[in-house]
Amino acid sequence: MDVDQVDVAKIGETIARALVKRTVLPPYEELRDLHKTLLEHVQTLMPLAEKQVDRLNRGTVAWYEKRSRLNTIPHEMAQGLGSGLQSADWHVRSLGYTCQFLLNNAGLAQERDR
Repeated sequence: MDVDQVDVAKIGETIARALVKRTVLPPYEELRDLHKTLLEHVQTLMPLAEKQVDRLNRGTVAWYEKRSRLNTIPHEMAQGLGSGLQSADWHVRSLGYTCQFLLNNAGLAQERDR
């Protein structure tokens, strides 16, 4: 996907929904739908973030930290929600932080400022 086709506002809204402080856990179906949306955003942002990270000087601390984080994302995506409501909420929150990391490193900051 091209940078111009990424709906940064929509991704930001989804991240906010995933990271909201909850006093009561939402229904499992709601978490399942949010999980599906987050996975779609991860798939959109991952190649963009990888391209940006690959532009960093290899071997630097910044490159290593970001590359290591990128390498864990496919494993996180494969985990699924789990069978319980608590695990589903935790995984959705984790994917929300992952989307935030990808958005911050996808080279879209200039697009958000326009």
